[in-house]
Amino acid sequence: MIDEIDSQIILLLQEDARLSNGAIAEQIGIPSSTVHDRIKKLERKKVIKKYVAVVDAEKIGKPITAFIRLTVGMTSQGYIASKESVIAVCQNEPDVLECHGVAGEDCYILKVRVANPKELEKLIERIRSQAQISRSITSIVLSTFKESLYIKPQYTAEEA
Repeated sequence: MIDEIDSQIILLLQEDARLSNGAIAEQIGIPSSTVHDRIKKLERKKVIKKYVAVVDAEKIGKPITAFIRLTVGMTSQGYIASKESVIAVCQNEPDVLECHGVAGEDCYILKVRVANPKELEKLIERIRSQAQISRSITSIVLSTFKESLYIKPQYTAEEA
């Protein structure tokens, strides 16, 4: 787990991954070398997995967000092979932003970004043709009120 200082570093980096160690140190009130060492430790432990640029999807030509719910079908290769076919398709489709295995009525929920309804239709067709799908339900997002990549770190007092 992480302590309160790691938590503060993570929050600052989530807000602006380009912050210098010195800027982080100044805000937290610790030496810059300590910030450097802690960030390296968080990277080694894969707490910080990578640094990315968050882009405006509309400005890069992908204004449509949709969620696709998938139920896998049974094949002669079995249920696990059907699930693996969905995972393989999702990993190879750049317009699939997220793929979550879920409990309940569906097996997977996908979050996708596309340029227009025709591209969404083609994406659904590719998924259905390459994976063992018995049912898909697609919901197109009309408006978004909150979308975030921020995760508030959890730590306990005894670790701090």
